[in-house]
Amino acid sequence: MLKKVFMAGVVFLFACTISAKGYCQGSVKELCAGSAKEFQKINQLKGFMPDQLNDADYKTIQHAAEVMAANEGTRQSKFNIDANTMNISKLVQTHAGRIAERCKSEKEGLIEDVGHNFRFLFLSCRSCHQIYVTEAGVAP
Repeated sequence: MLKKVFMAGVVFLFACTISAKGYCQGSVKELCAGSAKEFQKINQLKGFMPDQLNDADYKTIQHAAEVMAANEGTRQSKFNIDANTMNISKLVQTHAGRIAERCKSEKEGLIEDVGHNFRFLFLSCRSCHQIYVTEAGVAP
């Protein structure tokens, strides 16, 4: 009887360890890796002149920004993050949201606005990776 209880306890602790590790680190890493892919989609279209981009390019930028903002919303609601990380996450949401909203409006000045917000989006992501995510070992 004691052997069965001991084995059940070991299995339970093992299952808890695996699930906690997969839920916290793996999921944040997956969200961040997904955002990094979307970030690269925007980055690939950076530096073009407005007449070199078509409507599909603007839709790609808009969709990428929306996915990044949604990922940060998921991260804020699903994971226990500290106040500094929450503020950085809000900055990412703000700048990604501005990029997505700007892509829906007129094309005049769009590239400049997207570039401006993209720079601040880059700085927000970089600060999180340098300060928090890399130290925790969950950087993509």
